[in-house]
Amino acid sequence: MKGMNAAVADDKLRKLGFTNIQYGSQDENDTVVLMLPNWTVTKQSAKAGSKMLPDDLIVLTCTKQG
Repeated sequence: MKGMNAAVADDKLRKLGFTNIQYGSQDENDTVVLMLPNWTVTKQSAKAGSKMLPDDLIVLTCTKQG
């Protein structure tokens, strides 16, 4: 998900069946992730390819597109 638009990442994860997705900001001035299309994923809590249950927490850290 790294480098992906947050709205696209959210859509992909939900289509895969994940239900517990949270977003955090790495930006000092924009601390709340609102309007996912305006954000880009910079980090993810789960390693790519790791096995997870649909209700496991996934945290995506984002930066505001500018």
